[in-house]
Amino acid sequence: MAKAHKMLIAVDGSESSMDAVRYVGSFHDPEKTAITLVHVMADLPEALEGLKNIKSSDAPAIEITHWYSQMNENAEKMMRSAQTILTDAGYDQTAVEIKIQKRLAGVAKDIIAESEKGYDAVVVGRRGMKDPTDIIVGATAYRMMSGILHLPVVVVGSQPDSNHVLIGFDGSENAFKAVDCVCSLMPKAGRKVMLCHVAQKINSPMDDRKVFSDEQEKAWEAQSRRQMMDLMGKAEKRLVTAGFDPGLIVSEILEGTVSRAVAIAKTAEIRGYGTIVTGRRGLSVIRDFLMGRVSMKVLHRAHEMAVWIV
Repeated sequence: MAKAHKMLIAVDGSESSMDAVRYVGSFHDPEKTAITLVHVMADLPEALEGLKNIKSSDAPAIEITHWYSQMNENAEKMMRSAQTILTDAGYDQTAVEIKIQKRLAGVAKDIIAESEKGYDAVVVGRRGMKDPTDIIVGATAYRMMSGILHLPVVVVGSQPDSNHVLIGFDGSENAFKAVDCVCSLMPKAGRKVMLCHVAQKINSPMDDRKVFSDEQEKAWEAQSRRQMMDLMGKAEKRLVTAGFDPGLIVSEILEGTVSRAVAIAKTAEIRGYGTIVTGRRGLSVIRDFLMGRVSMKVLHRAHEMAVWIV
C-alpha cells in the first residue's frame, strides 16, 4: 500500500540532524509515512578541496579516489544509523530510502532541488555539522527555509516532545494554511492541538500617546475577539474533520503581551507543546521577509522545539 505522506530529512551527521530523524520517527505514523534521508557529500574534505587543482612537482599526490571512498563509507555508516533510528521507531526498512549524492550546486541548493520531487515536507536540524554551537539557526537550515516556498520546512531543536501541536493563529489565509498542514500531516490518536492567538493592543503600552480613547480601544478589542473566536471555530471544524479528537482541541486568545513570537514560544514551552506550526507572511521582494518577522522570531525563541514554517 502506498504511503500517505512523504517526508524528506536532511542528514549531515550532526547530532542536530539525528534529532530531526528522531523527531520524525516519533511524530508521524509509520504506517502512513515514507521517509527519504538525503546526504549531500563533497568530493573531498574542505582542507583538500583547494589543493586538488594545484600542479606542483613538490606537492604530494592526493589520492582522490581513496578519500572519496572513505567519505562514502562514512556517509553510508551514518545513514544506516539514521535508518536504524526509524526502524526502531516502528518504520519498515522499505519505507526509509537513503540518498547519498555528490554536491553539485551546494548543500542547501541540492536539497532544495530534491525537495521538488513530490515530498510533503522537508525536515532539517537546527544546526549543521559545520555551524558553531552558538548559532541559533545554521546556515544550511536558513537557506532551505528561504529557498523552499512550495513545502513546509521543519526546523527541529534539541529532542522536542513529539506529541502535542500548537498553531500560531491570526485568522489570516496563511494561518489557515498552517491549520490545513496540521490536518493533512499530523492527525494522531491522543494528540492535543492548540490554536493560539496573540491579541494586539491598539494603544502601545510603551507609548504614552494614545491613538484611540480607552472606550474605543475596548470596543475594538471586543469586536476583534468575537471575529477571532469565529475564525477559530472554523479552524476547529477543519481539525475535527481531519480526525482530531474534539476534546483535545484548545483555542485560546492571549492578551496583554508585547511580543507575539515570545508569547507563542513561551506558551508552547510552558504547556508542553513540542511542535509549533506557523504560517509564512507576505510576499516582500526581500527574500528574508518571505517568512515574516513573527515566524522568524518564533524560530529563534523556540530553541528546543520543532517549528514548522508553512
